[in-house]
Amino acid sequence: MNRALGRRVLCMLALGLCAPFGYVAAQSSHVVRPGDTLWGISGQHYRKPGRWPEIQQRNSVDEPRLLQPGTVLYFADGRALGEDEAMVLAVTGQAWQRRPGAPEVRVAAGAAVKVGDTLATDAGSFVTLGLPDGSRSVIPSHSAIALEAVDRRRIGFRLLDGSIESQVRKQHPDQEFKIRSRSLVLSVRGTRFRVRAQDGQVVSEVLEGRVAASQGSTQAEVSIEAGQGIVLGDAADRPTVRALLPAPQFASQPPSADSPGVEVTQVAGAQGYRWRIAQDEMFLAPLVEGDSAGTSLALPTALDAGFYHLQVAAVDEARLEGMPGNLLFYMPQPGGTSQWKEDGRIELRWAGSSARNYRLELSRDPDFAVLVTDQKGMQASSAIVGPFVVGGRYHWRVSETQDGEHYGPPFTGGSIDVPAR
Repeated sequence: MNRALGRRVLCMLALGLCAPFGYVAAQSSHVVRPGDTLWGISGQHYRKPGRWPEIQQRNSVDEPRLLQPGTVLYFADGRALGEDEAMVLAVTGQAWQRRPGAPEVRVAAGAAVKVGDTLATDAGSFVTLGLPDGSRSVIPSHSAIALEAVDRRRIGFRLLDGSIESQVRKQHPDQEFKIRSRSLVLSVRGTRFRVRAQDGQVVSEVLEGRVAASQGSTQAEVSIEAGQGIVLGDAADRPTVRALLPAPQFASQPPSADSPGVEVTQVAGAQGYRWRIAQDEMFLAPLVEGDSAGTSLALPTALDAGFYHLQVAAVDEARLEGMPGNLLFYMPQPGGTSQWKEDGRIELRWAGSSARNYRLELSRDPDFAVLVTDQKGMQASSAIVGPFVVGGRYHWRVSETQDGEHYGPPFTGGSIDVPAR
């Protein structure tokens, strides 16, 4: 992954489950962080804090004072999502759209997907779709789907190859959300699940809610609850429901530029592990994924500076992916350094410019929910913090401003380990 890809991802996270019913914007957005307010977000994006009611209305925010971290807010005047179409919200890598009677075209964010259209992804690529009922579906690498139905009452996909992952909003009694594969039909009424075709089998895992699975109109439905999966081989086989393996625990510190790998604990019955990295906690805009035969995961080293979410699942002998373990980590920009002073304090340094002002934040938590230090308006490219009364790991990050008021996203940072006294 290169730096251009990282910048592109920051512009494609129009994926929040908080969007108004039937409306999706494929333009600029903001991922809510701890401590964010609509007043501050409006000032950052519009340069006018007083426009916060527009953000509240566009995103159906019920209580402006209780913003949930991880929520995605929309700003730009994107077009309304038609009742008879899905919208491509995000693309990582290369993907293609085929429409009957028309040449194949490369997919771009904002593209309309209508009934009869097919979407296919290349290696290392992802497409995220927004649907009229507010649901979201991710088409991972090496996959192809056909859209069979799309309006406010009916959503239908046909899985042609690979897999599809969906987070479905709770359906009303007269609504339906279905995914058909070669030998299985999944009916959903609000849940989070995956389904994929592999080596002549169809497998599905339910992470939240419940899915009803059937092999056709003449077969009885099988209920798959949260924490369960299903494996179906031949069309004559009865679906087999199995418990998913538990989520792995993280046995090492979060990855960093110097140590990009991460270690998880062994899960009994695991034949391997599947991991994925995204910049949103719902994993609706994945950046990269991979497999590991053991508990040591070699993650990519070329991530841009910023926050990332790592998700790891154990894979059993039937190749069902288990419940995911999640880890938030911060990847600093190369160049951010720390150096201990003789008096027990630490000097933090970063690449800076005399034409910019900086903000330094120091926290005990990687999500910076509670700040130990928050220094704004700094004109230097270093700062001394401490001494520290409490030992443990501290996290720091630096952002910059050109107008002296509105700070951009952090561009560097890191973590420091303070010995216990």
